[in-house]
Order: sequence, then structure tokens, then C-alpha cells
Amino acid sequence: MPGNYSRFIPFISIVGDFILLNFLFIAGYGCFRADGLALTPAYLLFYIYLNVTWFILVFVFGANTIDRNASKKFLLFSYIKIIVFFFFMFLIYFQVTSLSYYPRHYIKYLFPLFFALLIAWKFLLYYAFYFYRKRGFNYRDVIILGYTPGTVELQKYFITNKWHGYRFLGFFDDNQDDKELFIGQWKDLRKFMDATHIDEIYIALQTVPQAILSQITEIISSYPVKIRIVPDLGTFLYKSAELIPYGTLPVLQIHPGPLSHWYNQLLKRLFDIILSLFMTIFVVSWITLILYVVSRFSSRHGVFFRQRRTCIDGREFTCIKFRTMNKNAEADLRQATKDDERITPVGKFLRKYSLDELPQFFNVLIGDMSVVGPRPHMLTHTEQYRQLISHFMLRHTVKPGITGLAQVNGYRGEIKNLNDLSKRVAHDVQYIETWTFNLDVKIILLTIWVLVRGQKEAY
Repeated sequence: MPGNYSRFIPFISIVGDFILLNFLFIAGYGCFRADGLALTPAYLLFYIYLNVTWFILVFVFGANTIDRNASKKFLLFSYIKIIVFFFFMFLIYFQVTSLSYYPRHYIKYLFPLFFALLIAWKFLLYYAFYFYRKRGFNYRDVIILGYTPGTVELQKYFITNKWHGYRFLGFFDDNQDDKELFIGQWKDLRKFMDATHIDEIYIALQTVPQAILSQITEIISSYPVKIRIVPDLGTFLYKSAELIPYGTLPVLQIHPGPLSHWYNQLLKRLFDIILSLFMTIFVVSWITLILYVVSRFSSRHGVFFRQRRTCIDGREFTCIKFRTMNKNAEADLRQATKDDERITPVGKFLRKYSLDELPQFFNVLIGDMSVVGPRPHMLTHTEQYRQLISHFMLRHTVKPGITGLAQVNGYRGEIKNLNDLSKRVAHDVQYIETWTFNLDVKIILLTIWVLVRGQKEAY
């Protein structure tokens, strides 16, 4: 019978954190201050503050929940968020006290070193358990009740992810298409469980005949096993879900996404404010001045174009762009097309390099938009597209963006057919369901590359 040591992983992980924290920030400073002042009551209060702050951040960002299903990406980005907030909390302490600490030129090396050691420690722990489980220790014997596309994916997950330490024994179902994967029918379940040690059972309830459902649940409840329900989300196009307690009743919420968490929203908003402030002050300002001068000697239609578009939760906002067209009655009804006669010569240049989108950094600054997110549509197009594409409005569960995953994958500009629109929505939903701060940075860098390289869809 395999040993159950996984419950010790979070404890070992957190203990390692505190050893590194106290080694660098306390023991290191104690050695640096040879005069002994590092052990005075004022410093002891500071040390307590550091440890308590770190402890709180670990729990807020979920790093204490590391288990056999944790991924390397989860570890990396959890600790990126923790170290960023820890750095700010560290600076705040010295804003309200007169305590002296490491010299400033030491601090700029201290935090990168701390982060590097933390990540090295996490990956060392990760791979230590990986090789331990690969050798056959600390595994979990699991079976799946019900053969569906979802449970087949689960079976592949167990087999291909060695770190997690699952040993898949087989399926139970009356409909047995592939005999090699099956170990019995419903009637064989009790006999198998009497003869075999099982740690976890995964059950697709919709596959169990109603006539024997109570019998099956009684059988699996008679053994000391962990029971996992595999929900059937086949009627939904996208599969992100979260279990929310309503009193004592658990309710499955579809499509919350990482940006439903306040700390991810805060991180994204801080990044938006910093980048939009920089762009507004140092880029948009002087381009606006140039376009103003140009407009005085040309059409005089103005520098900016304002249009009502759809925002988060289906609300409306005023999207700001540099004007690229002559004033026309179809501005809020018809998209720009290739060789569109409404586009001015200056506007053609602005649209080619997406410079017309730059004023939207002001929309970002005031909170209507984000730097990265699904592109906002005109109100008439929102109403039109929601009738054509299932789950179209899901893209409005986050703030619209200046650039997005669809745009860097070539889906920008004029929408010519339904497949083009479907691909955009699919990319937008993928972004919502898999958001990370790293993904935002990647999309921004790809956007810069796309602008430099140029796109034929930009007109």
C-alpha cells in the first residue's frame, strides 16, 4: 500500500520559504551589522512584520495549496505575485518608520536573489517528488466510473502526468468499446473493490443508469476512498468552471476564469495604470499635437473619433481613437473595408500601423478598457454577432483591450465571414479561461512584433 505523504508537501514548501526569508532578510542582516543593533527590539518587530506579511501573502495567493495536482506554471506565477506584493509591503514599512536597513544598492540585489532561490527551492521540491513518484512511491490507485469523452481525457491526464503520482487501473461501464481499458461492468464493482486497494474514484454520474445509481453510490460509500465527480459540461462550448458554496449547497459556476479573483484583477489593473500613464504622457501626447497641426491644414474634421462600444458585463463606454475617416453617416454601422473611400490619406497611414488605437490608453487609464483583452465592438455589431455566435457574450465578462490574443494570431480588422468571427471568439474565450500576467506580457510583445512586421489585414 503506497504511503500518503502528499499532505506534507505544503508544510515542507512553506517551511523552506521561511528558512530562505529569514536567512536573507534577518540572518544576513545580522551578519552585516556586526555592532549587534540588528537584534534590538525595533528590528525584532520588523522581522515579525516580514514573516507575518509573507505568511498572509502565501495564503492569499494560494501557494499553501500546493499538492500533487500543482503545475510548474502555477508555482512560478504564484510566487511572482507574492514577491511583487511582498516588495511593496517591505517598502511601506520604511515609509512609516525611521528604521535603517541594508543599503539601497544591496536591496536591488536582495529581492532578485530571494526570488531566484525561492523558485530554485520550489522546482527542487517539485522534481524531488516527481522522481520519487516515478520510482513507484507515493502514488494513488484510481478508477473511473463511466466512459465519456471527458473521462477519457482524465485517463490521459493520469497516464501522461507522472509528477501527480496517479496509477490508473481502468474504467467501469456497461458500454465497453475498448476492452483493454475496462476492468468490469457495473455489476462487477463491489467484487473488484473488495479485492483491490483503491485510493480515489472518479465518477461520471450521467453514465450510471438511474435504476442502479443508488446502489452504485452505496457501494463506493462503503469504502475509505476519495470520491470525485466528473461533471458533464458537454452542452457548454467552453469548459472552465468553479464550485461555489451557497450555504450548504455546492453550485457549479461556469466560466469564472482567473480574472474573477480580486488579486489577479488588482495585478492587471496596476499594470494597466503604469503602462497607460507612460504611453499617454510620452507617446499619445506628441502624436496628438502633430495630428492637430496636420488637421488644421487639411480636412479639419478633428483629431479624435469617439464611438459607443460594448464594455465589460455588456455595459457601454465611449471608445476614443484618432480620426482616420471623413465624417460619414455609416461610421457607427459599417466596418472599414479594403480601399474604403471614407479613409483619409493620413488615416490610411495611422491604420496601417494601428496608431489610431493609441488614444485608447486614456480609456485604459480611466478604467473602461485594459491594455490586453477582447477587442470592443460597435453596439450594432454586438447585437448582430450575439445572434450569430453561441457564447459570444462570454467575451464581455472581462474588460475589452487595445490588443488581444485574437489580434496577434491574425484575426483583426474586417470580419468577412462567420468562421472568421468564430475564430476570434474562440481566441477571446481562450484568453479569458487561461489568463496569466505572463500571457498579457507575451501578447504585448507579439503586438509590437506584428506592428513592426506589418499585417495585410491592417487597412
